[in-house]
Amino acid sequence: MKIENPEFLRRVENLEKLLDYNFKDKSLLLAAITHRSFVAEYPVKLKDYEVLEFLGDSVLSLIVSEILIKQFPDAREGDLSQLRSAIVSEAYLSKLAKLLNLGQFVLISKGEKSQKGSERDSLLCDVFEAVFGAIYIDTDYNIDTPRNVFNKLFKEKLLQDIKTENIPRDYKSLLQIETQKLYGKIPKYRLIHSEGPEHDKVFVVECEIEKIKTTGKGKSKKEAETQAAKEAFRKIKE
Repeated sequence: MKIENPEFLRRVENLEKLLDYNFKDKSLLLAAITHRSFVAEYPVKLKDYEVLEFLGDSVLSLIVSEILIKQFPDAREGDLSQLRSAIVSEAYLSKLAKLLNLGQFVLISKGEKSQKGSERDSLLCDVFEAVFGAIYIDTDYNIDTPRNVFNKLFKEKLLQDIKTENIPRDYKSLLQIETQKLYGKIPKYRLIHSEGPEHDKVFVVECEIEKIKTTGKGKSKKEAETQAAKEAFRKIKE
């Protein structure tokens, strides 16, 4: 689909240069950088990145799994799983997104912009995932191209961060490992409520395991769950 708006086209083409990949359907990349808050404000119908984010999460998990298995062929499944979870976490993917200055390309509402929404880790992680979901669809669901794009841009950085133990902690995975060891159970997460307008919601999630209950807030359910898990992990370790 052709992009008529020159500003949208400029953003897409500049991001294509950074990715070193030219989309057959540029509207996919446009959707990948469009937040739902912008869709709510813009007079012409646009697609946001949420479905692409869902797909991109799985695409990146596969790419990272391949890298880890090839790099550490003798590692145990549990260790690989924990490391992969840390790499595909919001904390680390947002870090990779910042290497591309991905926030400068995102289309967000005036309200989100005033709150520096494009600098928020949860949004950057979502857009990063959406971009790889878009590449996957654009290549007719062929993993080779998103794999090549990721490896060219980030593989060396990723392996260096693993070597120097510079991967942010994935508190949901750490908590699950700890609670399985202590209680033979995994934590349960429950959305308590959300507040704010549809395009600018704040989610509140409860994490419960045995007698421990914690809550976390975030601009996404994922961010809220991570905050709740971090607090629960801290309590268990006290």
